Amino acid sequence: MRLALVALFCALAPGQTGPNVVTQRVDSQRSGVNVLEKELNQQSVKSRFGKLWTLFSDAKIMAQPLYVSNMKSGTCPSGCNTIIFCSMKGTVYAYKADQKPTTINDTLVWARYLGDPRPGGGDIDAWATDDPWWGILGTPAIDLANNLLYVVAWNPDQNYRLYALSLLNGQVAKGPVVVQGSAGGESFVLSTPNWKQQRKQRAGLLLDHGTLWVAFGGDNPRVQSGWLFVYDAATLNRKAVWSPTPGTNNGGIWMSGNGPLADDVGDVYLMTGNGEFNPSSQRFGDSLVKLSLSTSGGTTTVNVADSFTPCNQSFLNAPNQDLDLGSSSPIFLPGNLIAGGGKDGIIYVMNRGKLGGFQPGAPANPPQLPVCSDTPLVLQRVNATEGHIHGAPVFWQGPNGAVWVYVMGEGDNLKAFPFKNGRFLTGAADVKKSAWRPPHPAPATCAGTPDNWMPGGILSVSSDANRQGSGIVWALVPANGDANSYRGVKGMLMALNAENVGHELWRSQGTDSAVDTPDSFGLLSRFCPPTVAHGKVFVATAGDKEPLKRYGGFGQPPPCGPRPTQFPQNFGLVVYGLR
Repeated sequence: MRLALVALFCALAPGQTGPNVVTQRVDSQRSGVNVLEKELNQQSVKSRFGKLWTLFSDAKIMAQPLYVSNMKSGTCPSGCNTIIFCSMKGTVYAYKADQKPTTINDTLVWARYLGDPRPGGGDIDAWATDDPWWGILGTPAIDLANNLLYVVAWNPDQNYRLYALSLLNGQVAKGPVVVQGSAGGESFVLSTPNWKQQRKQRAGLLLDHGTLWVAFGGDNPRVQSGWLFVYDAATLNRKAVWSPTPGTNNGGIWMSGNGPLADDVGDVYLMTGNGEFNPSSQRFGDSLVKLSLSTSGGTTTVNVADSFTPCNQSFLNAPNQDLDLGSSSPIFLPGNLIAGGGKDGIIYVMNRGKLGGFQPGAPANPPQLPVCSDTPLVLQRVNATEGHIHGAPVFWQGPNGAVWVYVMGEGDNLKAFPFKNGRFLTGAADVKKSAWRPPHPAPATCAGTPDNWMPGGILSVSSDANRQGSGIVWALVPANGDANSYRGVKGMLMALNAENVGHELWRSQGTDSAVDTPDSFGLLSRFCPPTVAHGKVFVATAGDKEPLKRYGGFGQPPPCGPRPTQFPQNFGLVVYGLR
């Protein structure tokens, strides 16, 4: 039952007191929980929490900030808590986490620029929400034992490059290695000077058992979007390449920035986006897959050891639906269970030792969600949210043996489901809800229909073990519109009582979430969870301010004019804590 606590202690290097956030959502199990938080509790956050300062960045931050306790370096020879983050311009920063800067960089430990970033464009960013640079998207992974940070950068020649940087000074220790390979008869490599790479390395990197996993998704339905590259972490030699939809299109592994999970024996779990499903051809669109590595004759291959595909996969994959399962990622639950859900708001619960496979549902006419019961191996099918799930659920074991699973879909309340005897309790008296939910509809500033307040809530949890009064759910939400199709969407950080999420402790915006306060952080960087450690909460931003405006859309001319040419003047990582 103490899965999150075990995972977090595993992230501690010898001699460190932690906590450490070494990869996206804390650890390779993607727990999203810090159970070593001694300073932030329900009372202290309610009474004296707020914005402390901002650390400089040269561009928007899309990757989750990472955290190393008591890191020794030339700047901190005796050790200091260090926050590490990456920008879309291609820079990796390491700052002292506990010292307020008096100038732009007087608390900077080191910074490393990894070359010019790939420029934005309609081929990779139809809504122009992430222009003008695409340097580092996916959250890096840290190897504490060897003081290395693994990161992937995207450059103007359309190539992705994998680096291992020294954690202590930012110098390049290994690489760069150009990410390239073949799967399903298609090559992932720059083929002509005019060929444009449309696949995005958005999912967090996974470092586990000496192996590095790097996943790709994409927006183009005419190409094979899903790719997974496997590297030897010690040498950066490529070990294997895999695609969930070999020889056909789509199948992206993007999971809204969530990274693949690894279990204790090194098996890897992930969920895929829309794409062809045909297990006889090893095609696994809209599926949860369990992967293992095998080596024979010096060749390493990625094998699908098990899988689950919803009974209505063909409906989810229909062009007019775009309801891919892989908009989020799975989570491990107590009792060797796994759960995951995507854009249809349904969460499936299964045993990790035997996933559900596939059992087709009855055809639906007129189009609607087919009525089906999936497979007998699916332990539970939970209608969890309204709207898409992007932020992966988080579970926390609270006082008196209570276990909660938190999820916040687009346009919905934050919901807390009790988890007991391997099942979600779903009764009206069981499920707790936040008082706040986005107002409906979202404001529309130009042509188009009102939107869905994407991405919903991106969650983290902190506590002092399972002590009463210590558990807090931290939610990052869009404050004034849909962050998928609009630029200039403000973000809001909320703190809620993890034992009763109906009790809001604090928020960065005013009573009207569109109204700024001295604690406001600026523009939302969607998909990026808050990082919580040692009494601080670190929030990545997309800049300070910008008019709320819509610029484009898939297959449509920009309804509000050309792509943006003016951008926020200031970018940064906002630091919150006790005052």
